[in-house]
Amino acid sequence: MLNLLCVWFWLYVHKVQHAHLYAHVPSMVAAITRNLVLCKNPALTGIPVDLPSDTVKFRLERTSVSRIFRGAFSSLPELLYLWLTYNSITVVHPRSFTNLSFLHELRLDGNLLSSFPWEGLRDVPRLRTLGLHNNRLARIPPLAARYLGNITYLDLSSNRLSTLPNDLFALWPLITLSETTQPQRSVVLGLQDNPWVCDCRLASLLDISKAPESSMVLLDRFLTCSGPPVLAGVSFQNVELSRCRRPYVVTSGTKITALLGSNILLRCDAIGHPTPTLVWFKSARPNLYNTGCCEQIQSRGTENLPRKLSGYVQDSSQVGIRWSAVSLNGISYKDAGEYRCRAQNMAGISEAIVSLNVVGMMAENTDLQQTAAKLDYSQKKPKTKSKVGSLVSRNITRPLLASKKVINIPKEM
Repeated sequence: MLNLLCVWFWLYVHKVQHAHLYAHVPSMVAAITRNLVLCKNPALTGIPVDLPSDTVKFRLERTSVSRIFRGAFSSLPELLYLWLTYNSITVVHPRSFTNLSFLHELRLDGNLLSSFPWEGLRDVPRLRTLGLHNNRLARIPPLAARYLGNITYLDLSSNRLSTLPNDLFALWPLITLSETTQPQRSVVLGLQDNPWVCDCRLASLLDISKAPESSMVLLDRFLTCSGPPVLAGVSFQNVELSRCRRPYVVTSGTKITALLGSNILLRCDAIGHPTPTLVWFKSARPNLYNTGCCEQIQSRGTENLPRKLSGYVQDSSQVGIRWSAVSLNGISYKDAGEYRCRAQNMAGISEAIVSLNVVGMMAENTDLQQTAAKLDYSQKKPKTKSKVGSLVSRNITRPLLASKKVINIPKEM
């Protein structure tokens, strides 16, 4: 390997000093052996397309390449090492690594990436090393954990990360080596030089930094907090944090039947850490089993859902507990439907559902009310249908007037 590197280095320097001897070589500083390709020229703006197909290591360094397109390396099926370091890369296509099933190491250090296509790692099932040092990453999405199961070296240092998803730590559980006799695969993490916000989301990371020996190894164990202000500059070693708890939310009832024109109160209680925020939404219209209700609503037009509701929130005397209520006064048919209470904190979101059914009949005008009140069903002819009876059977599909009262129709004897 030493001879190979020396040959490569000699070819590289010799070409620079005697460029007229290499007129047949493309106008980029390139050193090519049977297995290694190095491209290093600030004027280079794209990935070369004429690389040897048996290349096992490709290095693209200090060029002006800014985008990695789909299938950029698909002509290199034997590639094991791909170094794209200290360029100007801002975008990597999710399918950039197609046909690289043998790739073992991918390094993108020193670029301008504000996001990374984690789903693209499906094309490199044998990848073990991923270097993203010195980029502009501000967030690692939870879905990233799905594609990092085989990684043993992950360098996220010198980015803009303030927290990490719990899914990542669930992927690599903290195992103290002294507690097990079974061989464990070690995972090396580079997390230093990021503006970490020390809250409950980083509790697992703090445990890792304090563990004397574990299956997870930090490149730099002496991480420091950048926030909140009270912890700015404090070492992880001196911080104690409680773990986040996803909200758990319940309602006072799941199915409620209310009389037309009445007043009801919908309430939900939630617990979590940190204390969750609570918001009410009307999320769906009523089910079709309440035909009279639904026809009344349809005659008035379509309601835009989901719709946020104004309610009030009250904290409990116990830490982490909060409840919220929304009041519905003088309810009508259009109030029927599905309501959701959503509880959210930095650990996740939970919802509880309440189904509201509205019952009762609404008269169309005063004359109709008087007619219904005087109607004697015991003397009604079998083959004769009254105006009121036909209206009731149709569940009053015509638009209602402003004057609305609840009428009670006696049952047939």
